[in-house]
Amino acid sequence: MAIRILSAKLFATKLKATIRSSGKLGFSEATAKILDLESGKFAKFAEDTDNGTLYLIIIDKGSKDAFPIRKSSGYFYAPTTAMFDALGYNYSKGLIIFDLVRQCSLDKELKGKVLFMKQRKE
Repeated sequence: MAIRILSAKLFATKLKATIRSSGKLGFSEATAKILDLESGKFAKFAEDTDNGTLYLIIIDKGSKDAFPIRKSSGYFYAPTTAMFDALGYNYSKGLIIFDLVRQCSLDKELKGKVLFMKQRKE
């Protein structure tokens, strides 16, 4: 039998990301800290074509499929306007907030730190 301790520290902060009125995906300060975000990291996105589930993948090295993580006015964001426009998100009427849920089981397959993006109901 293998037993592991589940640290409260890992569950103390709810991870979230927000599509701002500009279409950029912004990260809360707590989320940025836990995900170890910094300029020079990158965000990729994956969509489950069967059910529309959206995943965020944080990677250390850029690729043609990745958005750079940038910092402005003390918060981190990814310049995702064109992507969210193409996916049909209507962020111009207000913020769209996602709870991020870590999906370690997909890290190897998607080659990064994978998070399920669960959109909050309005």
